[in-house]
Amino acid sequence: MKFKHLAVTVVAALVSFVPVHNADAKDIVVTIKPLHSLVTGVVGNTARTHLIVDGNQSPHGFKFKPSQIKLLNNAAVVFYIGDTFETFMEKAFNNIPSNVIKVPVAEKARLKLLPYRKGGAWEEDKHEGHDHGHEGHHDEGGGDMHVWLDPDNAIKMIKAITRELSKVYPENRDIYKANARSYVQKITALDSELSAALSNSKESPFIVFHDAYQYFEKHYGLNGVGSITFDPHDFPSPKRLKEIRSKLNATSAACVFSEPQFSDRLVRTVIKGTSAKTALIDPLGADIKDGPNLYFELLSGMAASFKRCFNS
Repeated sequence: MKFKHLAVTVVAALVSFVPVHNADAKDIVVTIKPLHSLVTGVVGNTARTHLIVDGNQSPHGFKFKPSQIKLLNNAAVVFYIGDTFETFMEKAFNNIPSNVIKVPVAEKARLKLLPYRKGGAWEEDKHEGHDHGHEGHHDEGGGDMHVWLDPDNAIKMIKAITRELSKVYPENRDIYKANARSYVQKITALDSELSAALSNSKESPFIVFHDAYQYFEKHYGLNGVGSITFDPHDFPSPKRLKEIRSKLNATSAACVFSEPQFSDRLVRTVIKGTSAKTALIDPLGADIKDGPNLYFELLSGMAASFKRCFNS
């Protein structure tokens, strides 16, 4: 597909950009893979960046290893999405040295958070900003924190990361700004390609495993109609499963998406006896190599999964 070719071009362009290394810079720690990709894109080769939640791990229910605590203790700065997302960081932040700088990127980027959607079967909600009740133990805070899945948010995050890094390492400010400009240009180019690629998928209803994708859905105008669970570590109630089955049948949803970090057993239970198909989407890039290219591969992979499922 056309947007796959652009992703390859973006990756090649990023790999070819090698800024100057500053050997005096201390290590930088980042919590999750998509954010790590954005931070690494700005940092370039000026410092080492370390990822906390890697591989197939999920920030939901994450447990630290001693080596990761050591990374935090030795860091100059820690980038994370926000207090209500990486709740596992609260205790660690209370125990690491006070001179380690903590950067909640969603807050620093002044992002407008979408409210969590109510229940398993969603209805179109024209009133933003009011309270949504739901089951589960997720800390809802001020809203949905899966903010990186909207490219417009990612651009704001890149700018915030650049500002914060420039405060820590003012000697690298020009490098950070140049890297950020290049990265933003590539996000903008990929976004245009994905918008075109998904333009014929806007009417197809679908259900997701857990409600992590509304920023991607709203940015590209996709038609998500429900989620099996709110918190992926909590088994949904019989009422919620019945609600989702009813929504699946009522909307003739084409696809029910699972995630690589979690078993697809619930997804297969929901689609049993229906014509709905199942496919993988991943908000974290579990199977993608860490680094500045991950963000582009993540969005391209999600778009490809939607199109494959809808068109199969």
